[in-house]
Parts: sequence; structure tokens; C-alpha cells
Amino acid sequence: MFDADRKLMLVDGNSLLFRAFYALPLLHTREGVFTNGVYGFNTMLTRALESEMPTHLVVAFDMDKKTFRTDLYCDYKANRSAPPDELIGQFDLVRELLKAQNIDYIESPGFEADDIIGTLSRLAEDEGIPTVIITGDGDALQLVSETTKVLMTKKGISQTEIYDPDKVKEKWEVSPRQMIEIKALMGDTSDNIPGIPGIGPKTAIKLIKEFNDIENLYNNIQQVESKKLREKLVDHQEKAFLSRQLATIERQMELDCRISDFVVKEPHREKLMELYRYLEFNNFLQALQDKEPAAADMSAAEIEIHQLSTEEETSSFITGLEQEAQVAVFLDADYRHPMWARLKGIYFEAEDKIYYLPIRDTSSFKLEWIRPFLEADYFKKYFHNAKFAQVVLLRYGIELRGIAGDTLLLTYVNDPSFEGEELNKLIFKYLNLNIKNDDYPMLAANLNKLYQTLWQQTPAELKDLYQDVEMPLSNVLAYMEFSGIQVEKPVLADISKELAQRIAKDEEEIYRLAEQNFNINSPKQLGKVLFEDLGLRIIKKTKTGYGTGIEILEELYDEHEIIPLIINYRQLTKLKSTYVDSLQELIHPDTGRVHTIFKQAQTATGRLSSVEPNLQNIPIKMEEGRRIRKAFTTRKNYYLVSADYSQIDLRSLAHISNDETLIDTFLQGIDIHTRTAAEIFKVPLDKVDSTLRSRAKAVNFGIIYGISDFGLARDTGVSRKEARQYINNYLDSYPGVQQYMHDIVEFGKA
Repeated sequence: MFDADRKLMLVDGNSLLFRAFYALPLLHTREGVFTNGVYGFNTMLTRALESEMPTHLVVAFDMDKKTFRTDLYCDYKANRSAPPDELIGQFDLVRELLKAQNIDYIESPGFEADDIIGTLSRLAEDEGIPTVIITGDGDALQLVSETTKVLMTKKGISQTEIYDPDKVKEKWEVSPRQMIEIKALMGDTSDNIPGIPGIGPKTAIKLIKEFNDIENLYNNIQQVESKKLREKLVDHQEKAFLSRQLATIERQMELDCRISDFVVKEPHREKLMELYRYLEFNNFLQALQDKEPAAADMSAAEIEIHQLSTEEETSSFITGLEQEAQVAVFLDADYRHPMWARLKGIYFEAEDKIYYLPIRDTSSFKLEWIRPFLEADYFKKYFHNAKFAQVVLLRYGIELRGIAGDTLLLTYVNDPSFEGEELNKLIFKYLNLNIKNDDYPMLAANLNKLYQTLWQQTPAELKDLYQDVEMPLSNVLAYMEFSGIQVEKPVLADISKELAQRIAKDEEEIYRLAEQNFNINSPKQLGKVLFEDLGLRIIKKTKTGYGTGIEILEELYDEHEIIPLIINYRQLTKLKSTYVDSLQELIHPDTGRVHTIFKQAQTATGRLSSVEPNLQNIPIKMEEGRRIRKAFTTRKNYYLVSADYSQIDLRSLAHISNDETLIDTFLQGIDIHTRTAAEIFKVPLDKVDSTLRSRAKAVNFGIIYGISDFGLARDTGVSRKEARQYINNYLDSYPGVQQYMHDIVEFGKA
């Protein structure tokens, strides 16, 4: 009888953990605890639970290498090396995770996880309970039945395949029960099951399809037509029966439990949240918090706001504060760019009271009322993005002092991968309060609470990073943003005019070669012209037409003279619109300078990013890009200074690839580009001229970022054939780099 009210999920813990460990790059916490296997395990388990929705759940583990199978055959799994040190510690972590999730797990001396799963699935079958087995081990396919399915993990941690009896038959041409008969003949190299030498899957399947099982095969051995095959079977008959015994999952273990013991239970929430924080599994932590009771909705209507309408009221507010008072400050501004934002007012939260100083362009004199507070060191002020407030106030001639905390930066040091700077999202995440993003009074009211909560959760070493690096840096960046950089608008205007002429010329020539006018910027129209009208080789089709991306155009570069023109047209139009024209629009009317925003809490790596405008990506490879850079100037008697690490990319490459030639070059203080030129062009070091060095530099930096022969040819002005030879010579000269590049690709595929 089929039990529709229950569903059992059996998980092969070892299989999932191994799969996760090798599928993901090595991850570790700030304390050095390796977690990639646990993270992948939890990801796969969570997905399986969401998709299968079992009522009963248990995880099975191997206990040790010695089992009844090693008693039968001492070389069973003897070919397996010990797990890496980075993995060993994660077995205990997975068990801790399961305990916190309130999920049962079983392990039994002398048996493998397969045997536990086999026995429990048999018990479930006896009760008619539908069962799904989660594993990456093909041995489990022998357990498939009308009530038992196998969810097999495949590539990575996201791909799975479900096996029922029909699916097993479709893939292996035999029934699930016959899978052990196939293993008896072909063996299993992963478990060091010998099988019969020289018999692979194809032959094994053919024999079992014909004879049903190995007993019948040996009882009718003379019916095997091939003499050579027959001799193999006879010579290794004992191995065949041993192999079947080793491959057969034990389904009659004596387990002191029942299926009803493994009902799915609610997790130990606090314990699980604590473990997620320890493991730094922030997305799992967030998901768990999201499942908590709905956050309380809060709005400004629930609090009293004290208006600071006069100078006397403002002065009274300041004098009423203790010198060490902790005051949250929140700017009411209409735009996110501090140099363009209009300040409408300032909210203050002190001693659980909210104050508001309204400011308009017509009444900015009110800032003078609050200046003593803002510029005083002795008042501890807390912000969300203090840098923004600093720049806005600098525009009004106020130098903000006494910045004691910044929730944006404190969140960032705790979780550099967090997305979004909105204060309301952080309040929701850490305080479980639901506040609208434009409800400034309520945001101000909870800013201090958020800061204190974050501070209590911050490890000591991260507090040092926050106080000694991030906070002082924020102050420096604020003054950099406010100062901006001088840009010569007439220079940009001249470049824009020239680019417009060149774009028009390219456009005209493209129309001539296409024998028609069309919208070059339309992928659909361009695809039709290239692949239908001109008949060029089709590389990629899309839902709306043909692929016309840069990688496709580069592949077609030599196939028609229109292609280089289109590539050049795209480069020039992007240069004009993205840089030349937009930079002119971003010159501030009051300063005559461009003021970028340095995003300090943006990248997971800790690097700064530049936006509105992005001053880090102004192209330098094209002559036009270099001309744009020349439009950035300084005041008279001032200089622009550029400082950078010396070839940090290549030094890092030497370290991680352990290439002897590369390491030796740096240790001896030889110029790396000169050394590379000597290696790839086969000339002595003293014969390397500026042209060869320049090309070698393009090779050095290009290859480590995956440049193609086309890209290198374009950057160096040589043919693709020559560029291809440069790349080959480079890889021959630096074999350690070549091996590293190969290994990292294979790792990515795993």
C-alpha cells in the first residue's frame, strides 16, 4: 500500500560533502576555518528539502574505512588517498550543522552510509513510504524501485538528475537490481572493486541483458560466442562473484530505529543562527531571519519630532547635550551625489528623542545655528555613510568633526559581500524592523540601535580594521571627493567634435560596404546586414536574431572589411558618449571640476570603486583615450602624482604559479618586460629595444587576463599569426604559468 501522507528523504552525507568540497573553491572564515564543503552541503540539502518537501529526513555517514567489505577484500577502496586537511575538519562541522538544524544522522561501525540508506529504504518500502535518496554515488541506483527514487548530484552543486526504474533502464539498459551484476563484471575503479580485467560497461551490459545475472551467465558460459571473452570470464570467475558481493548494498542491518523517528523538525533557531555567524554564512543567516515572524512595521507617525525652528531652540538642544552624548545624525537630502544634493534638513536622535532642523536654500543660515555642534569634537556623532554628510556640509563651509561611528562601514567590515547601502535594509536585517526607505525620522531613530547591535557582533580584529583603516580612510576620501579634479572643458569639446567627424566617416563607409543605410547600433539590423545580406559566417544565433557582440566581431575580423570599421565605430561612439560628452555634463558649475564618488563599501575585495563619473575606467589603449586623460589638469604650480604597486599583478602571478623564471626575474631585479621580450623574441637582454619591450608588456599583462590572439594583435599592431606565436613563446618560456592556467581552468570545470 502506498502511503501518500509520508515521504522519506535519505541523504548520503559523505557523498554530498565530498561533492561540495571539490565543486567549490576553498572558502574559509576570517579565523581560517575552511567552510566550502559545509557551504555546498547546506546548499544542496536546502534545495533538496525545498524541492522534495519530505515529512521524514535522515542523513547517513560512513564511520571509518574498516567495514565488512574490507574484511572480504583488504584492497577495497585501498586506492583512495586520505582526504585533504582542508576537508577533514569539515566533517565535524557538518555534524554540528545537522544538530543545529535538528536533523537526525546515523553512522554505524563496520558499515557504510550506503548500507544504512539501503536498510532504511527497505524499511520504508515495507511500509509503502515513498523515498528519495540524495547522493552522488552510482551504487545507490540498485536501490531504485517503484517507491524509491535516487536524486543524483551531477556537475557542481546545482545540477541533479532523478532516477526511477525507467530512467535507470533508459541509461543503463538494465533494471536497478541488475546494476550489481554489471558491477560484478566491470568492477568499479573508484571503490577498487576488481571486476573482470578487460570488461568495460558496454560488454558488461550486453552480457547481463543476455544472461540476466552472473549465475546464469556462468551456468551457460559456453553460449558466450567470443572465445577470448569466455576465457576471461572463466579465469576470473571468483573475482566476479567477489565484486558483486562488494558492490551489493546491505539492506538487512540491525538498526535501533524506525522511520517514524525521523520526522522533519523545526531547527534550533538560535543555535543555527550562531553557527551561521561563526561560519560566516550570511545568505543562510539572512534566509533564516527572513523566516522569523514578520518584522514590525514602523513609521514616523509613532514618534514625536521636535522641530528646531529658532536659533534659541537649536542652542538649547546643543547645550542640553552631555559632552559625551551619542547623537545619531541623518541628512535629509534630495540626491545621492553629495556635490549635487540639496540639503533640506537634518535629523538628530539623542537620548531617544528625535529633533529636526529644517534647512532650505533660502534659509541655509540655519546651519550656522547647528555649526557649534557639527564642528565640535566632543560630541560623538553616528552616521550612515558619514562621508556623504561630510561632503554635503563642506559645500556649506562646515567641517564635520567628532564622527564616532558609521553603520555603513561597520556593516562592510563584517560582511564585505553585502549588497545595497540602504539603511532601512540593514535595520530590517539586524533589528527586524520594517521601515520605509524615505521615512527619515524612523531611520534616524534606529541608527544608534543598529550601530550598537553591529558593534557587539564585530570581532576584535575587525574592530581594529574599522577604527584604524576604514574610518580614517573615509575622512580622506571625503576631502578628495569635495576637492574634485580639474577638467579642461574646451579640450573635451574639441575631442568630441573630432570624434563626431570620425564616427560620421566610419558610418558612411559602413553604409557603402553594406550597400544600404541601417541603424548600426541595432543588433537586430546589424545581424541581418552581416549574416543575411553579406552572407558572413554565422557564429551565434539569439532569440531575436544573430549574435553581434565584440567577441563574435573579433572572430570575423579578417572575413570582411566592414568588420574592423564596425568595431572602430563602436569604440569611438562609446568613447564619445560615455566619457567625452558625459564628463562635460558632470563638470560642477560652482567649482569647474569633476567630483567622483569613491565607493568605499562596494567591493568584496576591499578595492575602491569610482562612480558618477567612473574615473578608473578611462581608456588608455586608444590614442583618443590618452587624449581624454590629458584633459585632467591641475591649478598652476600644482602637480598630479600617480603612485602604484610595482607590477603587483605579475608578482602575484609569480607567487601563485611558482614559476621559477618569473620568480628569478623579480629576485634579481631584472625588468620583467625586458626579460619577457628576450624570452619570446629570442634576443639577448641588452638587445631588447622599446618596441619589443612594449609588445612584451602587452603579452605579460594580456595573457594573465585571458587575452586572445586577436586582442593581442590589436593591442600591439602585429598580425594575429604573430600574436599567436608570441603567446605560444610566452607559455613555453614560463611553464609554471602555463600549468597554473591549465589547472585553474580544470578546477573551474570540476
